[in-house]
Amino acid sequence: MSEMSDEKLERMLRERRVAPPSANLAERIILKAQAIPQSEALSLGQSIRRLFTEFHLPKPAYVVTGTLILGLVLGFSDPFAQAPVDRGGSTSAQAFLYAEEDAL
Repeated sequence: MSEMSDEKLERMLRERRVAPPSANLAERIILKAQAIPQSEALSLGQSIRRLFTEFHLPKPAYVVTGTLILGLVLGFSDPFAQAPVDRGGSTSAQAFLYAEEDAL
């Protein structure tokens, strides 16, 4: 900023109207501060315990069911009817399913 705008800003800040604080401002601040619970020093064990209570895990039955459904969806999304195409010696992860061997 230029010096002229700095001086203008300083003059405007000095001339601005400032509302006086209310008479009971200090009392209101004290009452609000008393209503706020104070934090206590926690040991490492207590802080870890609080962390795990905040992040609870879902029930194991839901996790197993969700995993099975996800596995079925992913399994059926890739069709097994098509044999893998051999591209210059590279093999896919499912190449063992389509081995062309004679039955024993």
